[in-house]
Amino acid sequence: MIFMDDSIRRQKCGFSFLSMSPEDTKTFAGCLSLYSFPGLVVFVSGTLGAGKTEFVRGFASRISRDVVRSPSFTLINEYKGDIPIAHVDLYRIENNASMELSLEEYVREGFIVLLEWPENWDGGKPSETWTVKLAMPVGPPRGTEGHNIRLVKITCEGETACEHLGQFFSWFCAERREAEG
Repeated sequence: MIFMDDSIRRQKCGFSFLSMSPEDTKTFAGCLSLYSFPGLVVFVSGTLGAGKTEFVRGFASRISRDVVRSPSFTLINEYKGDIPIAHVDLYRIENNASMELSLEEYVREGFIVLLEWPENWDGGKPSETWTVKLAMPVGPPRGTEGHNIRLVKITCEGETACEHLGQFFSWFCAERREAEG
């Protein structure tokens, strides 16, 4: 795993990571997934093109052997693995998303739920969540060096979710120190 200088910053209930490329984002998400658990809901937000689906691909690739496809038209894709994953994309849902699907059912069945466009979710908030926000800093135009940089902010809610995110943060910092020598 490649770590960029000044790429991570601890925050009160989470942290930020500076991703330099789509591969960086996928690698980071894949490592993060190793600290996930059944019943976790991961809200993944960002503007169009921010890297939400790349994040989900990286996350799911470490848990499932299934090919990750964006469920923009199907709403939900399920991936088999040691822990099953429900990949939900609410981009095309404007309101009343909770009337069309039940996150609670997936949580009860022990899935990890990866939810893109969580701002379109109007249902109750699950008790164990990670919120991942991907942002594209203002800077180089598309097609130039640096245009793939993303700021990835992660926060948590729920005792188990925050405990596991804290464990990931400790591991991540240790790996970073080792990589820097």
